[in-house]
Amino acid sequence: MVEVTQELAERISEVALLLEDDDEGDPALLRLSALGVELVPGASGAAVTITADGEAHTFAASDPRIDELHRLQFASGQGPAVETLRYNEARHVRDTSTEQRWPTFCRAATQAGLHSLIALPLHTGQQPAGAITLYADRPGAFSGAAHDIALLFAAQGSTAVHNAGVYGACRQMVDNLQVALEARAIIEQAKGVLHAKLGISPGEAFEVLSRSSQNTNQKVRVVAARLVRGEIDARQVRAWASSRNGNSRTP
Repeated sequence: MVEVTQELAERISEVALLLEDDDEGDPALLRLSALGVELVPGASGAAVTITADGEAHTFAASDPRIDELHRLQFASGQGPAVETLRYNEARHVRDTSTEQRWPTFCRAATQAGLHSLIALPLHTGQQPAGAITLYADRPGAFSGAAHDIALLFAAQGSTAVHNAGVYGACRQMVDNLQVALEARAIIEQAKGVLHAKLGISPGEAFEVLSRSSQNTNQKVRVVAARLVRGEIDARQVRAWASSRNGNSRTP
């Protein structure tokens, strides 16, 4: 039987303050996951998922098995954490081997040795900013007092996320990822242009872009975008790449 001691209650109540000194979203969320495993009786793993621009991103999982389970459920749109974010409600699975909801997810969880879980919303306003999902290696781990402790932990975790500005930091991480993906796509297009116009390999094309970037003090993605838009041609980019650092002017 789970015993709720005064010490445990005090430690959980302090969770709201524990992330205030963290500067970056990812380490702070990893810390919150670790605290969930440490403080909620029966928990053997945890993951924090943050929503941004309508998409969910699991930034902090304490176990590689959980990473895979979250990829599975968010790719399919079916799973307890998915529904917690969608409906702003907790989802509790007492035994993944007998649970009838989300059969694909629960079968994978059982095979991974994770036999019960509870997914709880993390609020920073009217809607959940994310969710923390606690996992256990045995069925029925989050019943009775353990269930109540998990609810209390999630409430304090919500305050911690809000106070630390973690949600904003994670949104920035998502934005940065989007910029990186867009830049990569433009660079791939520019490599294709150089390959077609100059007859060089994709690897050589990237070297030309990189040297052009260094010699003209432009970012690689800027040179690539200008080439793709037709503002400069392949011969100009090759000329920039061949010039010495500091001796090129950017038109």
